[in-house]
Amino acid sequence: MRYSKNHQTRSRETAINAAGVLSFAFCLLLFVVPPLPPEVFAQATARGTIAGKIIDADTKEPVPGVNVLVQGTARGAVTDLEGNYRIPELGPGDYAMVVSMIGYTKVQRTGVKVTGGETVTINFAMQPTTLAIGQEVVVIGEKPLFQIDETSSRRAVTAQDLASSTLENVQDIVASQVGVVKNNDELHIRGGRAYENAFLVDGVSVQDPLAGTGFGLHLSSDAIEDLEVITGGINAEFGQAMSGVVNVVTKEGQREFHGSVSYKRDYFGANNPNTWLLGNFSRRSLHSFETDIAEGSLSGRDPLFETLLPALGVRLPGDFTFFGSGYLFFSNDFTKIHANQLYSSVFHGSRFAPRQNNLLTGLYKLVWRLDPTHKLTFSASGSAGINQNTQTLQTNLEYVEPEPGFPYDFSRNLDEFNTFTHLNNKIGLSWTHTLSPTAFYEIRLSRYFANLRSDIDGKSWSEYIEPKQIPSLPVSYYRLPDGRVIILPEGFYTAGNSFTWHDHFVEDWTWRGDLTKTTRDGRHVIKTGIEGTYRTMQLIDIYSPWIEGGFGLNNDIYRVYPNQGALYIQDKITFEGLIANLGLRFDYWFPGKYVDDAVNNPEIITISDATRQKYREDTYSLGGHRWKGRIAPRIGISHPVSDNQMLFFSYGHFSKLPKPQFVYAKLGPNTAKSSYQKFGNPNLNPETTVAYELGVKSQLSENDVLTVTAYYKDIFDYVNTITFRGNTGRTAGRTFITYLNLDYSRARGIEAEYKKRIGRHFSAAISGAYSFATGKSSSPDDGLLLAQGYLNERPITEDFLPWDRPWQLNVNINLTVRDGQHPKIFGVRLPDDWNLYARLFAQAGKRYSPQYLIGVAGDGKPLYSSDRDQDGDVDDPYARIANNWRWLDINFEKYFRFGRNQLVFMIEALNVLDWKNTNIVNPVTGQAYEYGDPVPSSWNDPLYPDLQSPAEPFPFDPARYLSPRNIRVGLAFRF
Repeated sequence: MRYSKNHQTRSRETAINAAGVLSFAFCLLLFVVPPLPPEVFAQATARGTIAGKIIDADTKEPVPGVNVLVQGTARGAVTDLEGNYRIPELGPGDYAMVVSMIGYTKVQRTGVKVTGGETVTINFAMQPTTLAIGQEVVVIGEKPLFQIDETSSRRAVTAQDLASSTLENVQDIVASQVGVVKNNDELHIRGGRAYENAFLVDGVSVQDPLAGTGFGLHLSSDAIEDLEVITGGINAEFGQAMSGVVNVVTKEGQREFHGSVSYKRDYFGANNPNTWLLGNFSRRSLHSFETDIAEGSLSGRDPLFETLLPALGVRLPGDFTFFGSGYLFFSNDFTKIHANQLYSSVFHGSRFAPRQNNLLTGLYKLVWRLDPTHKLTFSASGSAGINQNTQTLQTNLEYVEPEPGFPYDFSRNLDEFNTFTHLNNKIGLSWTHTLSPTAFYEIRLSRYFANLRSDIDGKSWSEYIEPKQIPSLPVSYYRLPDGRVIILPEGFYTAGNSFTWHDHFVEDWTWRGDLTKTTRDGRHVIKTGIEGTYRTMQLIDIYSPWIEGGFGLNNDIYRVYPNQGALYIQDKITFEGLIANLGLRFDYWFPGKYVDDAVNNPEIITISDATRQKYREDTYSLGGHRWKGRIAPRIGISHPVSDNQMLFFSYGHFSKLPKPQFVYAKLGPNTAKSSYQKFGNPNLNPETTVAYELGVKSQLSENDVLTVTAYYKDIFDYVNTITFRGNTGRTAGRTFITYLNLDYSRARGIEAEYKKRIGRHFSAAISGAYSFATGKSSSPDDGLLLAQGYLNERPITEDFLPWDRPWQLNVNINLTVRDGQHPKIFGVRLPDDWNLYARLFAQAGKRYSPQYLIGVAGDGKPLYSSDRDQDGDVDDPYARIANNWRWLDINFEKYFRFGRNQLVFMIEALNVLDWKNTNIVNPVTGQAYEYGDPVPSSWNDPLYPDLQSPAEPFPFDPARYLSPRNIRVGLAFRF
C-alpha cells in the first residue's frame, strides 16, 4: 500500500487527536468506575486460597500437569503428580476458574467464593476428548457475565435470550445494542455509514452490495443459536467491515427430536376500536396493522441417513442430525394505507404477497459427525421480501433525500407504484477436522445469490407511463381572495407509474480455510486463514423510462466479474496478567476485466488520461488483470488491574471496498440524456477507518458487572462526487461528475453497560452511550448537489452527520418464575411457570437543519429558510435535535407443561405506552407536523396551499411518526 504525504500528515493528526481523546477518556473511566468496597481494603492483609484435586472422569485417577488459572488475575497453578493444586494469596471475592489440559475438555467454573484467611476446596473431574483445546468448553455454574480475556467490545446474544424477547429478526437484534443507531431502516454502528458493517451467517458474508442497504439474507430469531455484535476491536479474521461485525451462528440439530410451532397476530375482527383493551385488536384500530406471524422448527436425527438408508443396508459411519425452520411475516404496517394487491414478477406473483409488507425465510442444516474429530455440515437458507418500502433499494441513479420508506406521494395510487422483491439464498458446505488435541482446521465453500427487482406488475420499463397529478374524487375546493373558487391540486400521483425500473443480481462463490493451533503450554492460540470470493454482478437501472429513446432519461447497465479475498494471521497470547490479540490482515481486490478494458479504451472519454495513468501506477498486474491490496494491523490488549477489574485497549485499521456504483457506473456505452450523470472511477481506493478503544470492566460481584468504554474513530477515503472539466481532445470544454476518495468523518464517544443477575430468576442490563459523529459531508452525492445548484460550496469544516444521536439509553429486564415456584408480592401468591421481559429504550431524536423566519409573503404566508444570514448556504447543518425517541416493549409468556411438551401463551406489546416519536422532522418546529404548525417555504402548507400543479402533498405523511402501540397475541407448542 502506498501512503502520500497528506495521508501521513493526517495519520499524525489522527494519532494526536485520538491520544487526547483517549487520555481524557481514561481519566473519566477512572472517575466513573467505582472503587472496590471499603471492606476489601480492610481485609487486604487477609488473603484466601483455592486448592483441590483434579482427576480423570473415566478412570478416577489423578491428572498431573493440568493448568489451573484464576481468570482476571495473574494467579494460577499446575497440578502435581497426585493431581493436587494450590493457589494462595487471593483477595476476597468471587472468581471464575479455567482448567485445561491437552487431551481433556476445557472446564470453566464460575461462582468460586474466596474469603480472607480461609482455603476453598474446588475439585474437578475432567472428561477425556480428542478435540483440540478450546473447541469445547464445559461451564460449571452460572454463565459468566463477561469473559476476562476479551479484548474487544463484543456483545453476545443467545437463543435463550431471543426466546424471551420481542425481537423478530437480525436487524431488530442489532438495533437493540448500545452504540447502534437505526435511522430510516439503516443501521449505523458507532457513527459509521450503514454499508460499512459486515453481516455474516455461519462465517459467510450475506450482504447485497448493489442494494446499498447493508443487508441481504434475512433470518428469524428462532433459527439463531448465537449472535455477536462486535463494535470495536475487530480481530483480523474479520474483513470488509469499518464499523461493526454481526456474526450469526445458526442452530444445529441434536440426537433427540425437538420442534416448535407458533402463531401470533394483532387483530381479531372489526369490533369497535374505541373499546377498552379489545379495541386494540380491531381491524379498524390505529394499533392493529393486520399482522400475522407464523414460525416453526424441527430438529433431530436425520430420517434419511439414520433410518431409511440403514433399512436398505447402507450404513454410514457416525451420526446425522438436522435442523429446519421456517418463518412467515405478513403485515399492512402502521400507515393503514396499502395497495389492493402486490405482485412480484420474480417470486410467484401475488401468492406470497397478501399484505403490504411480506417476508418469508427458511433454513435447513444437516450435520454429519463422522467421529469426534471430523464434522461435515451442509446448510441452505433463503429469504424473500416483497413490499413497497423504498428503503429496500438505496442505490439510485438520481439523488433521493433520506426519508422513511413509505411512498406518500403515490399513496392514492399504490397499485401503480413499484413492488420491491428482494430474494436471497445461501448454500454452504463446511468441513471441520481436529488434527490433534491442540490443532484443528475448517474449510468452507458457499454460494450466495441475491436478486432485487423493482417494477410494476411485471412490466418492462418500455411499458411505463409518466405519472400525472390528476384530481380525483372527492376534490378539494379553495376560494381565492377575489371570490373565485378553484380545485386545489392534491399533490398525489393518481395516474401513471413510478419513476424507476430496476433489476440486479449478485452471485458470490466463496471459499475459506482457517487453521487454529494452540501451543502445548496454552500461552498462544494462533489462527490463520485465507479466503477468496468470485463474484458476478449485473445491474439494469432505468430512470424516467417513458422518455423517448428506449432507455429513459438516465440509465446504467453493466455486468462485471470482480473478485476479492484476504489472508490473515492472529495470535492470542496469554501472559501472567496480560492477554494480547495481535493480528495482521491483507485484503486484495480485482475490479475485473470490465474496468481494465474501460481504462485501456480511449473511446471512454469520461476517464481522464490522468486517471488511466494513476490506475496503472496504483495497481499491480497478475495474469493480465489489475489488482489492489491493503494491509491492516489489529491490536487488542486485556490487562487485569486488580482481582475484580480489567483494562482493555484496541487499535486497528479497517477497510471496506467502495460500493459498486462508485466504480462501475456508466463505464460502458451510455445512452442516458440526463444533464447530471455520475460516472464511475476505476481507481477508487477502499474506504478506511482507524479506530482506537479503551475500556474498563469491573466485576463488582459474581452477579454484577460494569463496563465503561471510550472510543475514537477517524474515517477517511470516503467517496464523494466531484465535477471536472475535460481539457484535451473530445473532452475539451465538457464537464463530468465522477467519484473520488475525498471525504472524511470522525466518531467518538463513551459507552457504559451494567449487568445484574439475581439467582436464576432475575436479570437486567442497563446500557447507555454518549457520542458524536461529524464529517465533511453526509452523502456521496454532495458534489452532485453542488453541480445541480441545490448546495453551495462550503468551507472545509466538520458538521454533524444526519444519523448522529448524541445519547441513548437501553434497559432490559427479564423475570423468570419456574415450574413449582410461587413467589408472593404484598402477600399475594403468584402463579408459577412464566416469563416477563421488558425493554425500555430512549435516545436523542433525529438531527435536522433548523429553518428561520426571513419574512412574510404578499398573501401573509410566513417565509422560512435554513439560510439565516442570506449568504446562500445552510447555516447550521444538522445542528439541532428533534424530539427524543422512547418506547417500552413488554413480552409475557405463560407455560403449560404436558410431560416433555409445552404449550405457551404469549402477549407482545410494542410501544405499550403509545409514545409518539418524530420520524419526519418539521425543521421549523423540530417535531412532526400537526395541522396549523408553521412549515418551510418549500412545503405545501394547508394554511397557504399551492394553487398550481405540480404540487407537493400536504405534510400529513402517516410515516412522520414511528409505529404506534401494537399488541400481538399468540400460542406456541414446543416438543
